[in-house]
Amino acid sequence: MRAQLVGYAAVTKTKKDWWQSPEYRPAVPPSFKAFLALEATAEALHDYQAEFVPGLLQTEEYVRAIHERAHEGLAPDEIDRLVAVRMTRQEALRRTAQPLKSASIINEAVLYRQVGGAAVMRTQLEHLAEMVSHPSVTLQIVPFKAGAHAGMNGAFTLLRLPDAQPIVYLENLGGASVTRRPGNVRVYEEAFTDLQILAVGKQESLSMIGKAIKEF
Repeated sequence: MRAQLVGYAAVTKTKKDWWQSPEYRPAVPPSFKAFLALEATAEALHDYQAEFVPGLLQTEEYVRAIHERAHEGLAPDEIDRLVAVRMTRQEALRRTAQPLKSASIINEAVLYRQVGGAAVMRTQLEHLAEMVSHPSVTLQIVPFKAGAHAGMNGAFTLLRLPDAQPIVYLENLGGASVTRRPGNVRVYEEAFTDLQILAVGKQESLSMIGKAIKEF
């Protein structure tokens, strides 16, 4: 299965619209295909996550644990496809021409929610600490002591596109949606700015991650 996963990723990295390839088309819902197309051309991605590590910063084992829990009963090769989609998305941070700039804010609870077991979680947190210093990544944490905040209504993603209005992507159990309406986008832009002010900076975020690693 591991060889198959690597093979999928190798094929898709060479294809601009890799999510349209026969290997992946059945595994990617139409609404998420629209998001992938936007993400592939975006200049920047800003997101807030309350429950899990942002997709662009996840390890393979962490991704697999999420999908195995969310899609119980799905065949192993289908899980492989879902994992490969997530891992291939991360290539946007490393593309040679204008790599995607990712700014993520996460709830402190994300550091302690044990996804996939202690070993998987420890590796994920170590990876997160490494990614804090990645040139294309900014990561901040909203500590529990911050109290009520602008992200309490749920996770959201803002995509900034060249020569186009920013968009908001929302996802839940019922599906996903994308909006470009200026009024809606402004609400989420303001929420993200509020979260940036409330969240701790790079060094304190690293300290919080280091403390969480010791718990696993």
